Amino acid sequence: MGNRVDAKNLQVYYLEGVQKETAIKFAKYWKDNGFVGERKQVMQLEKAEDGYSLKIIERKMYHESALSIDEQSKLQELERTLEKEVFNEDLTIIITDNTFRPIERE
Repeated sequence: MGNRVDAKNLQVYYLEGVQKETAIKFAKYWKDNGFVGERKQVMQLEKAEDGYSLKIIERKMYHESALSIDEQSKLQELERTLEKEVFNEDLTIIITDNTFRPIERE
């Protein structure tokens, strides 16, 4: 799963190629912008040639539901904001199950 930084109810695992400072900067952004709630959140940052990927675990009860147009739009807006505010590179957000496998939707 990689190394980890913690912030309140947030655990951010970061894999080889992701600097600890980047993981900390992301965790701080996530917390400071109100994305950390009462439930524990576990995420994973990964570095690729074309930028970063952020894997977010979705609660099992939502796995069968397709993302609405509004939800897709908000994810894209979040990607752009994180690219600019945190990563300074391209970012792809991937919704996953609790083993960080992407959720396939129909």
